[in-house]
Amino acid sequence: MGLFSIFKKSNTLYYPGCVTFFKFPESYDLYNKIFSKLGIEFRIIDKKICCGLPAFEAGYEIEVRKITRRNFEIFKEEQITSIITNSPCCYKMFSIDYSKIVPDWDIETKNLWRIILNKLETKPNLIKYKGNGVVTYHDSCYLGRYLEIYDEPRKILELIGYSVKEMPEFQEESVCCGSCGGLSRTNPELANEIAKQRIMQAKRFGIKRIVVCSFEEYDLLKKNSNELGVEILEMSDILGLALGLKKLEEKEDTRVDEIIEESRGEDDEEEDDEEEDDEEEDDEEGEKK
Repeated sequence: MGLFSIFKKSNTLYYPGCVTFFKFPESYDLYNKIFSKLGIEFRIIDKKICCGLPAFEAGYEIEVRKITRRNFEIFKEEQITSIITNSPCCYKMFSIDYSKIVPDWDIETKNLWRIILNKLETKPNLIKYKGNGVVTYHDSCYLGRYLEIYDEPRKILELIGYSVKEMPEFQEESVCCGSCGGLSRTNPELANEIAKQRIMQAKRFGIKRIVVCSFEEYDLLKKNSNELGVEILEMSDILGLALGLKKLEEKEDTRVDEIIEESRGEDDEEEDDEEEDDEEEDDEEGEKK
């Protein structure tokens, strides 16, 4: 339940999507904590049904109509009037395709990243850990080309403290990482090759961290980033660390610990430089005396 669910029953549903809920359950829990920490009103429901995008993209029209109608019935039973989701493919499905498939669809899909950005801007004291260093943000095809959400994720990263360095193809011109359109299921070899090309492009431009707002993208890029020297981060990692949530520290994945250690190392180097400067100043004063 969200923070406000203690006092009232929210009409905004958090819909994590199949990949987040089933493949990354710890990150699903983390997003729940992030929303509560930021004061985002939401609720979750027990009935979990796919949004229908995989079947939709595969051309199973009858099955898609059954899935979308059943979801709509569940949402109405639960008195849901709006949806937030961290899954770009679900976002695209609910905000664009459902209205074409379900004639009486009237549920709003909210821009989660704009909500998070607004919360961080109005409550900057919630940021317990300031990030540093350079990252690049990879635009999701669904989030970017379909929904034109480009700025909010970048502004979130900058607000937390990161410097965003763009790759040659970004925003409207961004190339696919291979995770969209069911490619990783129908042609995994091609999907892996596309993912490696995107990672190598980042590496050629001296970028060591790629941030994504999608676990489909994270899953594909992560498994193809081994030994390439480029770290893949999902936005939940960035937000969880910035908000000081303990869940990230408990993860077996060491990527967050590496960021912390790297940042500490940079701070230590700055302190050493300051100490050396102080010693040089003391020596100069001593010589003058």
